[in-house]
Amino acid sequence: MIVSPVDRFIQAIAPLQIFNENEKALFQQEFSFKTLRTGDLLVEENKRCTHLSFVLSGYLRKFHTDENGNETTSEFNSPGSFSAVYYSFYTEQVSFESIEAITDAEVLQLSFRALQTLYSNSFNMNVLGRKVLERSCILRELWLKKMISLSGTERYAWFISEYSDVAKIARLQHIASFLGLKPETLSRIRRKRIS
Repeated sequence: MIVSPVDRFIQAIAPLQIFNENEKALFQQEFSFKTLRTGDLLVEENKRCTHLSFVLSGYLRKFHTDENGNETTSEFNSPGSFSAVYYSFYTEQVSFESIEAITDAEVLQLSFRALQTLYSNSFNMNVLGRKVLERSCILRELWLKKMISLSGTERYAWFISEYSDVAKIARLQHIASFLGLKPETLSRIRRKRIS
């Protein structure tokens, strides 16, 4: 039996929130499915983030580019997580970050209007929305705490512990920038861990 993308979403978020049959039918109407190839941009810096995305498969990274063309990764998204440039999505302003597929990926997307429709018609979607935003805030603050308080070696150990799946597929420079390190510094730290 083929499982639809929306059913995959409902299965994936079941530990967080259960939905009734009417809500599931609403999801079928409001969600859109999108596939990405490695390197595709889901959101582009200086354009609006028009959708909230749920990662069904594959991996994404959020990053910004400075005036010298240097990229800094601020977030990785694994299967089962939500991804958006939240500032842009909720304020309908241009984004100061991009979101890129670092592997082939499949996502379910909700436009701002579709999300508001679901919020208006589904108490359980309101609860899920609150939980997702709470988790996003907690992860961002935890990342910031690690960047401020840990040494480079400790940051990498934390990354390996918390993002073991991402560590296997992300490029060295993306991991280094996420950890606030230079790629050559991260290379030295990795060599020391192996020896």
